[in-house]
Amino acid sequence: MEKIQFYSKLTPEILENCGYQSDKYAFTFQYQGVTYDLKQKGSSIIKLSDPNDIWKVEDEGISLEKTVRIAYPNLLFGKDGVACHGAEIGICIIWTNKTLTQTGIILPISDITTGAGRTCKFSFRFNRGELSGDLELVLSMYIKKRADTVPEGEDVLINEEGVSVGEIETVVLDFNSTYMEFPIEEYRSEKEPLWWVEFSQWEDPKVDLFSKENLCLYLNPYYDSCPMVGEHIKNLDLLIDILSSTYALIFSRLSDEDLTATCSDVGLENNSICSILHQFIESCTYPLRFNPPEVLIKTLQLNIREMLKEDEEE
Repeated sequence: MEKIQFYSKLTPEILENCGYQSDKYAFTFQYQGVTYDLKQKGSSIIKLSDPNDIWKVEDEGISLEKTVRIAYPNLLFGKDGVACHGAEIGICIIWTNKTLTQTGIILPISDITTGAGRTCKFSFRFNRGELSGDLELVLSMYIKKRADTVPEGEDVLINEEGVSVGEIETVVLDFNSTYMEFPIEEYRSEKEPLWWVEFSQWEDPKVDLFSKENLCLYLNPYYDSCPMVGEHIKNLDLLIDILSSTYALIFSRLSDEDLTATCSDVGLENNSICSILHQFIESCTYPLRFNPPEVLIKTLQLNIREMLKEDEEE
């Protein structure tokens, strides 16, 4: 039986030791020859907005810039690093647009190493019609050039050109902001309760859309305490309680298999119920705890409060 080799990969400790730093992405678009900045909210999942209300990614496209710095690039090599001495490590951004089933690689426009360290600058433009719905950006390191000879003690390191040695960071842009747009309808009636939820008979939540046809929260403005009228939130604490209970009901309808797929983002169709729940989980400030149910409600309340506070502060 052949020996199975597990090669060293990037770890948070290696990144910290080599002095890795990265600027936030800057996103812009051009309209009638003028460049405008896009506002962003979130960390791993980013929602973009245009204060001028001009931009649509399908019409204007989008440009990105990013700078990555490594203070001690030499520490990436050798038995305590991820590549053999004599090899060359490349840094790139792998992009994926699930909606259009497209992917590609963005290489740095400049990659300079001096006595002060290594600096990579990225700049890239997606033109009109090249993107729709979403964009995943994965900053990665790979073996750009293999070492001619593997030094003694470094045979535990990968030495094949083009092979990834690890992902540094991942962000997802949700251009439609679907994961934050919960299906809510107003229904005024003195005969109905303050709020209720209606679900369809889902065939497969990994495929069925996160839309009003499959789930909807109804708020009844007949009551003065109704927490939301149109776009206006007038009772934040009550809305947090209602949304937390609603999300708990949705999670409770998932099978163990569907919940596992949701958490791991495996086999999920774009904008499906499980896909949007996965994005919701990723946007949470505090880890969700699914059991017991009362703890799920508590962690949902903490996270939804943070999300709604951010919306109010914009």
